[in-house]
This record gives sequence, structure tokens and C-alpha cells, in this order.
Amino acid sequence: MDSTNPVILFPIVCSMLSALCGAVILRDALSRPRPDKIVWAIAFAMFALAAGADAAGIAFGWSQWLAKLYYATGPALVVAFLAIGQLYLLFPGAMRRFGVGLTLLVAALWVSLVVNAPVDGSRLAADGWDAIDRGGEMVAVTILINSVGTAIIVGGTAWSVWRYWRRGVHRHRMIGCALICAGTLVVAAGGSLTRLGHYEYLYIAMAIGVAMIFGGVLVSRRQERDVARSPANNLTFDETAVPPRPAPIGHANALVCVDDLLQRSDAELDRFCAEWSVPREDAPVMSRTDARRAWRLRLLLSPEAVATFDSLPVGARRQVSSLYHDVLTWERPAREEITGIAPAPEPVVTVRQA
Repeated sequence: MDSTNPVILFPIVCSMLSALCGAVILRDALSRPRPDKIVWAIAFAMFALAAGADAAGIAFGWSQWLAKLYYATGPALVVAFLAIGQLYLLFPGAMRRFGVGLTLLVAALWVSLVVNAPVDGSRLAADGWDAIDRGGEMVAVTILINSVGTAIIVGGTAWSVWRYWRRGVHRHRMIGCALICAGTLVVAAGGSLTRLGHYEYLYIAMAIGVAMIFGGVLVSRRQERDVARSPANNLTFDETAVPPRPAPIGHANALVCVDDLLQRSDAELDRFCAEWSVPREDAPVMSRTDARRAWRLRLLLSPEAVATFDSLPVGARRQVSSLYHDVLTWERPAREEITGIAPAPEPVVTVRQA
């Protein structure tokens, strides 16, 4: 590798962008912990580490541990973690049961293959990480992870774009998902060019692709300021005029659960609520009590969540409201309310004057 090669700028740019993207996602994950954000933050941290290792190898020369560090954190494991994060969004119920095991299995398999792969020392100085002798097993696993992982990421983000567009909600998330989808395709194209012998195109494509993904993450984090239209009553609400009320003490976790639930498909929402004793009722209109409870919850939601909540059918809105008020924020009543027995009245003491 030539330390004066201007191509070194592109892995440096990739490393910086990946680190920034990972830091932004990690900040969100710390404020509102969700497994998909945690996995994506780890993925971008590994991407930054791999690109940094490549830049260090170009500038200062390659060693066996540097080549294996790049290959362990770069080519396949990043795609695998991004795909697992997408699976957490697509299939939250199944991934809660199998996600951790799947992540550990893929990571252990890939790292073991890289650690045990021999390195051709005679080619190391000239070819860098390409001096790793990738046997048939590693090649097969690389192709499998990259192809399946890319399909999951692109397919999942494209489906999210279509869902947001069809509902007419979450415009910023829709644009962000579109950028993430396009950026993933650009990164995949760079990897394909590398396999055809054009190494110099790898980080040019990756720098552009990571920049698009980072832009998608930033756009998707923007708070929606659009006017949300409620299909139930065809009324228009300006969400910027009425900010959400602060959540009551102890109800913050319940609102996080509701926000997560609103991002799921209608079938998943119905199934989750039914599992927690709130089946859906088919009544086409709300009762006065149901409407008040739904409106009380609506005032606590963010503008983005309000837009999604308003796009739900009446039965789903009633279902989510009942879940919030009757299950997630339920407080144990007093003993006399449980038994239905009123406490005995206090005796009245009268003092007769002499």
C-alpha cells in the first residue's frame, strides 16, 4: 500500500462519519433504550473501527493483527448487525426471544473464522487485509451474510417507506428510511466493485453511502411539524400549537411502550394488545368515555406519535387507549374497592351539656 495514496482520505471520512452516526444512535439508545438502536450503534462503531484500521494500514503499514481487526469488524459483521437491527423493527416479538442468541451466534461464527484464517506474510505489505487467506467457508459465509443482510436492510427500509407513504404520516422518517435504503445500496455497490478488482472505488462508494445513511438517521430524528389530519372525524389539528403535556409521574415507561407499539403493523398491535387482555372491539364509533380516554392519551404523545395514532382505525385507537389506561398505568386500588365493602363509618361522639 502507498501511504501517499489520496484514497486514504476516503476511509478516514468513512470512519469519522460512522463514528458520528454511531454516537447519535447511541445517544438515542441511552435516552430511550431499544434493542434495534443498540445493535445499530454497535454496527456503526465497528464500521468506524474497520475504516480506521484500513486507513492506519495504508498510512503506517499492515500487520497481521491490523488486517484481522479490519476483516473481523468490517466486511460482513457490520452488515449482519445492521440486518439484525432491522429485524428487531420488523419482527419485535420473535427477536425479543431469539435476537440476542442470533447476534451472539453470528458474531462468534464470523470472529472465529477470521481469527483462524491464515495470513500470507509475503503479501501483507503490498496487499494489506487482502493477504488473509479466505478459504471456502469464509467466502461462503461472507456471501451469505452480505446478500441476506443487504436484502433485509433494503427490503425493511423500503417497506417502511411504503408504509409511511401509504398512511401519510412520519414524512421525515419516510425520507430517512429512503436515504438509508439508498445508502445501503451504494455501499453494496462499492463492495461489488472491489470484488471486480477496483479497490480504489471501495471507500469512495462507502463514503458516499455512509453519508447518505447518516443523513437518513438525522432526518428520521427530526420532530414532525406537519399538520396531522384525523381520518376519523376529518378535523385538522395543528400539533405545533398544542405541545404534548408532560407525562404523569411514573407513566414515562408506559408512553415509551405506546410509542413502540404505534410503530408496529396493525396486526402486531392487535396481537400485542390482545395478549395483554385488551382485545379489539369492532364498534365503528367511540363512546363518550372511550373518546375522552383516547384524547387524554393523545395529549401526552409526541407529534409523530399523534400522527400515527390518528391514522389508526377506531378500534385500534380504542384498544391502545385501553391498554394505556387500564393496564400500563393501572394502580392498585384500595382494599375496600377490591372487596366492594365500604369501611365502617366513624362513630359520632356527642357531648351533652349539663
